[in-house]
Formats: sequence, C-alpha cells, structure tokens
Amino acid sequence: MISLPIGDALFNYRVAGVAILNGKVLLHKTPSDKFWSLPGGRAELFEFSKNTLIREMMEETGMHVTVGEMLWVSENFFVYNSIKHHEIGFYFMMEIHELENQSDFLGKEGSEDLLFKWFDISELHSIKVYPEFIAGQLSGNAEPARNFTADFRDLDAF
Repeated sequence: MISLPIGDALFNYRVAGVAILNGKVLLHKTPSDKFWSLPGGRAELFEFSKNTLIREMMEETGMHVTVGEMLWVSENFFVYNSIKHHEIGFYFMMEIHELENQSDFLGKEGSEDLLFKWFDISELHSIKVYPEFIAGQLSGNAEPARNFTADFRDLDAF
C-alpha cells in the first residue's frame, strides 16, 4: 500500500468511489470514527487508481463495482489518531453491481468493521463528512475546480 511514514507523519495515496442511487450516496466509517467518508482505500504500488477502487470494494464489501469518470483530485492535510497525514485522493464515480437494496451493511478493513450507510444527498450538511468539500460538491454547491486542497492540521500540534 502506498502509505509512507515520514518522520512523525504519514503520506497516503487514497482512491475513493462515489456511488449515488435514488438520491442517496454511500458513505462508510469505522465504529469509533465520528465522521463519514466515501468508500475506498490506499493504492498499491504499480496499481492504476481505478483498479484500486475495484480491489478495495471487493476486499471491504465483497461487491463488484464499475468505476466511471474521475470527479476530483484532493490534496488533504489532517490529523487522525494523533498522526499527521498528507493525503492525495482520487475520487471516481462508481456503480455497485450486486446491490440488492440500500440498507445499512457491515464491511471489513482487515480485522476492523466498517459501517456502510446510504445518506440522502440533501442531508449531507447535517453530518460530518471528510474531506469536507464532498458534501458541497454532492449537494449541488459545486465549485468549478476539480482539484481541492484542505489543511485541517492543528498548527500547534505540528
């Protein structure tokens, strides 16, 4: 996985999918997280981004997906579990083939549970979704740029 510890920080190359169905978007989180994000994961060395998303969705949910057009590229700085992160994220449209309904379901990230839930796009402003630009982009407050930057580091912690 392309996740490099550098000093007291971590660099991640992440790929995520945007699955929209019936006005709802699929998000996921760990049980301990207080925020939601788009499903996906870290790329492996010499793996194309679209293949990363296909692999990650199969590993985490057991579902086959088709990856569509790239929507956004994100440069994101944040602190997670007391570790500073520098993340480059690629975001693609995604279609899930084996989807029987839009009920909540559990997935796995290694030995850790992942909670998957469909959220009405019009209600994204009422929950924490990271990176934050996603809620605005999906709710129709789209910016014309396709590259987003976010710096959520606690500067005193650096």
